[in-house]
Amino acid sequence: MQEDLATLIRNTAARVRARDFMWAVGISAGVGAAVILADLAEWGPVLLAWGAFLAALAVRYRFSSGRVWAAPVQRVVETELNAQEAELVNLRMVRDVAEALPEPLFILDAEGIVEHANPAAEELVGAKDISGRHFAAVLRAPAVYEAVERTLESKAAERVEFSTKGSVDRWCRAYVTAIETGADWPSHRSQRSLVFIRDLTSEHRLEQMRADFIASASHELRTPLASLLGFIETLRGHARNDPEAQKKFLSIMQAQAERMQRLVSDLMSLSHIELNEHVPPKDIVDVRAVAADVIESLGPLFEQAGSIVDFIAGTEEPTTVRGARDEIFQAVQNLLHNAVKYGGEPAMIKLRVGRGAAPALTEDDEPGVRAGDAPEQVAARLGVEVGDLVYFQVRDFGPGVDRAALPRLTERFYRVNVERSRKSGGTGLGLAIVKHILNRHKGGFQIESKLARGSAFTCYFQSAP
Repeated sequence: MQEDLATLIRNTAARVRARDFMWAVGISAGVGAAVILADLAEWGPVLLAWGAFLAALAVRYRFSSGRVWAAPVQRVVETELNAQEAELVNLRMVRDVAEALPEPLFILDAEGIVEHANPAAEELVGAKDISGRHFAAVLRAPAVYEAVERTLESKAAERVEFSTKGSVDRWCRAYVTAIETGADWPSHRSQRSLVFIRDLTSEHRLEQMRADFIASASHELRTPLASLLGFIETLRGHARNDPEAQKKFLSIMQAQAERMQRLVSDLMSLSHIELNEHVPPKDIVDVRAVAADVIESLGPLFEQAGSIVDFIAGTEEPTTVRGARDEIFQAVQNLLHNAVKYGGEPAMIKLRVGRGAAPALTEDDEPGVRAGDAPEQVAARLGVEVGDLVYFQVRDFGPGVDRAALPRLTERFYRVNVERSRKSGGTGLGLAIVKHILNRHKGGFQIESKLARGSAFTCYFQSAP
């Protein structure tokens, strides 16, 4: 390429020299003619002088190399090309570093247009190919863009804390600084700003989790602990020598201890899911296979309770999703546990896995009451068609849930029938865990119920390619 450039410059210089020679011939001829017409000299000496001038000019052009003429131009062009190449090398290095960073990073031009965003930044805003868009339209955080404007003016770096709202809230800190590229070459100098974002969601959730865990544990464990202390005092007192009372009280104490164990286990599980709720899972999971595994693992429970489970594969298409297998397993397990407890005696349960929209609870008459995310809402939020959703649905034929209680079923420790829930060993956290699992998977959770006709609990996921 350098050789081609040098040849081009020399050829161009040769054409310029030829054009200059012709201009010199024409101008000198005109001057000579004017001298003759004005009778300032005879035509002979003028013609001789003109010929001598042309001969000297021809010798000068003949023995001055085109390379000498082209050298200054070539040096200027090469200097500019080297400056551009250095700029490109710097930009490539910055881009490669940005791509490798696990934290979001944006590079903006002086007008606030995104020149580059790394994969972590695209994941933060939930969009692809955001280069070329204005930063204020990409990240809905006015405080950060205001910091960008101030930084470009003052050249002083700033730190800004902000939060993003969505299905899962995130807390972040942005580091904003001005950068000047092409500083060694004034013609290529430009102002840009760099926005580096650190996700503080885990730290924030950890603090919130500690507070929630202490509050929940102290509230829910107070009653069984008081009961245990009461029975211990009784056994150490007047029931010390009463075998029948000891047997009865020890049985109750064991039940209370098991209840506390389940409660602590569910609290720990919920806290773990909430801590990582903002981190989308990466594995590919077959929902149909997970559902079959859950049914097999709960076989002794179904047999003991006399429950009948009908597993329906509603599609022959793939039912793979991007998710965490253990969490999806837990979601199916929790819903089946609830169906056994509240689906009648004995419980009749249908577990269906399919694609698209799950079937309604009733199709022949007035539909049931619904709460949560409709499949159309989930698809719109994910930017896909309803047919691209994968679902599993657990339906029971129990007494159903009252309209007023339906929206509160996913609240922590909420129970429609407190006494019945405690007798069946419920902690009031099962549906809350399912809801947070669906939040982490960016899916949807819909509950439909009708009195005397049962309830249906449907979990929606985006299908994996």
